[in-house]
Order: sequence, then C-alpha cells, then structure tokens
Amino acid sequence: MKKGYKIGLFFALLLIALLIVLIVWKRYTWRGQLHDEILEQNTEMSTEVPDSTNKASASSQSTIRTTCDTVCIYEDIDQKDGTVVISEERVPGKYIDMTRSELERALYDDSKQLSLVDKERGFQSQHLELFSSEQVKIVRIFDTTVEEKGYYIMAVEDEIWVYKQDKETVYFKTDLILDDLPDAVRQEVIEGKYIDSELKVYHFLESYSS
Repeated sequence: MKKGYKIGLFFALLLIALLIVLIVWKRYTWRGQLHDEILEQNTEMSTEVPDSTNKASASSQSTIRTTCDTVCIYEDIDQKDGTVVISEERVPGKYIDMTRSELERALYDDSKQLSLVDKERGFQSQHLELFSSEQVKIVRIFDTTVEEKGYYIMAVEDEIWVYKQDKETVYFKTDLILDDLPDAVRQEVIEGKYIDSELKVYHFLESYSS
C-alpha cells in the first residue's frame, strides 16, 4: 500500500512540475511576442515622424525668399594654391525675392554667361551652400594659374603645322610646305620656330602664302 502511494505521489509531483514548466514557457513566449509587437510599433512611428518632418521642412524652405536685406556671403576658392577669400555684401538685385531653387537656377545660368572680369580671374564654377532670408552663401571656384601662351611653327615631313606652347598639341595644319619658305626660314621651322601671339602666326603664314 505504501509502495503504491509513493508511486502515485511521484507521478503527481511530476505532473505538477510539467505544468509549472508549461506555464513558465507560455508566459515567456507571450512576453516575447508582446515585446516584438511594441518594438515594431515604435519602429513604424520612428520612420513616419521624420517623413512628415522632412515634408514640413521642405515646405517651409520652398516659401523662404531672399529680400533686399539679405546678406550675400561669397567664398572664393583659388584652385591654384587653395587660397580662400570671403566677402560680404547685400544680395545683388537680380537675386532678390528668390526661393532656394530659383537662386540655384540663377547661379547656374550666370555660370554660362561670364563677365570679362570673371573670365580673367579664371572662373570655374559656383554653387549655393547656405540659404535663408537673412543670408545666403555662394561658393565660387577660380583658377588663376597663368596659362602659357605662344605657338611653334614646325615641319611635319614636308608640311607646315602650328603647335601650341607644349609642342605636342596641334593648333592647326596649314596649306604651306617647306619648299614655300626661304632657306633661312625653312631651317627655323625645321628646328621649331616660336611665335608669341596668334596674330603674329597668321601674319607669318600670310607672308609666305601664294
């Protein structure tokens, strides 16, 4: 009798232990699912908020315009040696009452129609870096490296060609041949005759053209 009682008690305790394990497992699984759901909701909220914020920011930016009181900051960078010069002035009249996109377009158009001063300074490009109704910042890139000028009149077999300063870049091919030149001039051309301006090149060629 006692032996049967012990066996029954053993199975009862085993059943209770299994029930406890099952309850704990269910509870852990439920908590995990709940945690995943909360995490997923937070993720969705975090991705939605910046989108609306960005839209609001873009909308506000599109309504901002320059005024006659807007300060224009120019940052001029020389590619030759990396020199940076910063200056401030009132925004030019042609840039007043413009949104950011309108000003960017105007700067692009101006880059295609350079003034003589900008050409002499070696203007390369410009872009808008900062924009607000109080101030705008325009970065302009220049290259003041002095370009070597001059030309070489040289003989290529029996033909006369004009090269640029580097003696490698062909400027143009002429209709002259070596036999069209006097002996002394012919020797100069064979050795490479240097002429310091385009106008003088044309005068030289015309003087020996038939």
